[in-house]
Order: sequence, then structure tokens, then C-alpha cells
Amino acid sequence: MTQSKSLSQKWQTLTGERPDLAILIPTALFGLALVIVLSILSDRFLSWRNIVNIMTQTSIYLILAVGMTLVLDSGGIDISIGSIIGLATTLLGTALARDGWVWWAAILLCIGGATMCGAFNAFFIVKLKVPPIIVTLGTLTMFRGFAYVYQEGQTYFGFPAQVLWVARTRIFGQIPVLVLLSLGILAAGHFFLTRTRTGRHVTAIGGNEQAARLSGINVGRTRAMVYVVMGFLAGIATVVNTARLDASQAVSGTGYELHVIASVVVGGTSLMGGKSFMLGTFLGVLILGILENGLLMAGVSYYWQRVLLGFIFIMVVGIRTFRESSEQK
Repeated sequence: MTQSKSLSQKWQTLTGERPDLAILIPTALFGLALVIVLSILSDRFLSWRNIVNIMTQTSIYLILAVGMTLVLDSGGIDISIGSIIGLATTLLGTALARDGWVWWAAILLCIGGATMCGAFNAFFIVKLKVPPIIVTLGTLTMFRGFAYVYQEGQTYFGFPAQVLWVARTRIFGQIPVLVLLSLGILAAGHFFLTRTRTGRHVTAIGGNEQAARLSGINVGRTRAMVYVVMGFLAGIATVVNTARLDASQAVSGTGYELHVIASVVVGGTSLMGGKSFMLGTFLGVLILGILENGLLMAGVSYYWQRVLLGFIFIMVVGIRTFRESSEQK
């Protein structure tokens, strides 16, 4: 009993000094348990080929999750990212296949267009004070509609090698470049959030907007910045996704928003704002990627995977909300 109490006290002391560990350690242990179970169920799960496959599949979600972590940390939300990808991939595909643009100009158009979508969201949220969920719900439909109109129902494929390079190249013949790219963006996001003044401002706004405003933080500019960054990262993810598929379709990115938000929340970032963990985001993306891969290897249909993803999202948010409300009492 004394030993148990001592361990409990040590855990409380440790998490008191490092609150992030209260989220990161249980999340990491859950991920480890998931790996053990899936490796027992399938001897192919821990093969190098499957590990690389998981890393590749989760890279696009990780790029998007870095931006979503910033958005949620600021107290906002963006459910339009899937449609931004759909619109940006039509810009890229039509510029390359229909209009004959040089590859680097088409990529700039894609990333620039996605960034402008983020700026469009920011304008209505910051300047017109429309709630983020309403704005991005509207642009979820609007951007997707523009994608269908612009591409006129066509599917383009067979893009230049320079565009496909990011998805087809491997360092030392083993590690995909897009995996390194996503990890680099994760590292940059972690540095920004924890080591820069603007990053700390993002967290302060999500924690208490009024207090942040009184302390001299430019709330509007900071909040606009996170949506622009989200759009920019959606543009990069679009280039990677289009290169992986070697195809451009207006339907691209459908459903990505739920997967990304679920990954970030599983990693410990609060939907209420003011609390985020980039390392937790990485673990959340990895856990959902491992889960999907394991279910696919077990022969579970895609539709049941969607059911499970939605259930996990509800459960995690419910548990986190209960814990946060209990801590406030």
C-alpha cells in the first residue's frame, strides 16, 4: 500500500513538473500495446516493408496535423482542409496536364492557392468575427464545389518526374523523402510552438483570449496567422498527395479533416484551446496509422474503419472533457 502510494506521489510530482508527460506517456504506452497486439496477430506487421508503408501513409496526415495543432491550440478549428486539398490538387493537375505550365510554377500555384484558402478563412474569422466552425463548414462545401467546377469532372495523371520526385525518392534506397519532409515540418512546428514568442502567443490566446489581449498580444494577427499556416501546409500536403497518387481529382482529401483532428486530439491537444503537444500529435497520427494498417491487414473493411475512427474520436474527446472538468472542480 505504501509502495503504491509512493508511486502515485512520484507520478503526481513528475506530471506536476512536466504536465505534458501525463498525456505523452499513456499515449505512448497505448501505441506500444497496439503494436504488440498487431504483431502477434500478423507476422508481417513488423516487417520493414510494412513499417515504411505506415510511415508513408501517415506522412500526409502528419503535415496537416502540425497545422491543425496550431489551429486548435489557438482555440479555433478548421474542418475545410480536405476541401482545400481537393481545390489545390485541381489547380496543380490542370496547370500541368491541361494548361502546360512548367512544373515548379504549377507547384507554386498549388501551394499559393491553398494558402489563399487559409487566408480566406482567416478574414471571416478575424475581421468579421464569424465562429471558426461556421466559416470552415461553409468553405468545406465552397472549396469542394470550386474544385469540381474548375476541373470539370476530369481526372489528370501522368505528371512530370520533378513533381513525382518527393513521393518516389528514397534516401539510401530505404527511407522515403516524404517521411523526412513530414518529420522536418513536425520539428519546425514544435520549435515554433515552444521556442518562439509568437508560438507562445498562440497558446495564450487559446487559454484565455481576453487575458492575452490585455497583455498586449495582437490576437487578430496571431489568429489569422495560424489559418494561413494551415492553408500553406495543406498546399504542401496536396503536392505530396498528388505525387503519391500521380493523379489529380476534385474528390481528393475527402474525409481528411476528421482523421487529422482525431489524431491531434488523441495526441493530447485540447479542443478548447490553450494546450497542445507536437510530440503528442506525432504519436496520435502514428497510432491511428498503425490502427488503420492493422485493421486493413486483418481484412476489416474501410467502412468499419471509419466507424471505429469516429468512435475513437468521441471517446477521446469525452474522456479528456471529463478529466478537464474534474480538474477545475
